[in-house]
Amino acid sequence: MKVSIMNNILTYNDKSVTMKRKIIDYIVMSEYLIILEDFTGDDYNLAYCFDNELHKLWKIKKPDSKFIGQKQLPYVGITITKGLTVVDTLGRYLIIDMDTGEITDMFCNRF
Repeated sequence: MKVSIMNNILTYNDKSVTMKRKIIDYIVMSEYLIILEDFTGDDYNLAYCFDNELHKLWKIKKPDSKFIGQKQLPYVGITITKGLTVVDTLGRYLIIDMDTGEITDMFCNRF
């Protein structure tokens, strides 16, 4: 498996996908590729899941207010901690359902 990124283009297994914004992080999990784009404007939900053929499976859903309160913040990273998670600028880890892109839980290591 070979992955390379050039600004907004990710090449994976000799196939490429072009995103709208700069790619800032990615994770390969089994047969899935999760890509995080850089935040710009008002759209905070910039994490996407692709299969091995780079077909888009989902875009992350907006988190419920029970997880983030009234203010959503940009995502700055993707990690595998208690499952697939995105991390926002406040340090909140939002756990993602791999089948749907829905946020299922949240935890924070900073508090």
